[in-house]
Amino acid sequence: MITCTARHFSGRDEAIAEIKQSGLHLAETELTPDELTGEAHDHPYGVEIYLLEGVLVLDDPATGKSHKLEAGSKAVVPADARHTETCSGPVRAVFGLTIDPAQLMAARTAEVSS
Repeated sequence: MITCTARHFSGRDEAIAEIKQSGLHLAETELTPDELTGEAHDHPYGVEIYLLEGVLVLDDPATGKSHKLEAGSKAVVPADARHTETCSGPVRAVFGLTIDPAQLMAARTAEVSS
């Protein structure tokens, strides 16, 4: 089940410190609406999302809940939790991943090469 907490942190440095303290792998990104398909998906690793800018909507088909994240919000998406992600404008976030982001990039590169 996806959990979200509004006003969880006050800035990028605080989010990064929490990610590091949790022993998670750090990733940072900026996304636009066309980069998020809105299709339900899951992944075999957990993700903690710390939204720095913009508005991101996470839908949880298992519970029917829709979570609206704004700057300062944190969401926890457990491994294998089916969800959708959408935004109406650009968003910027830092992520804590239970997998090294380099492994994800290598897998995507191999996928594209096939």
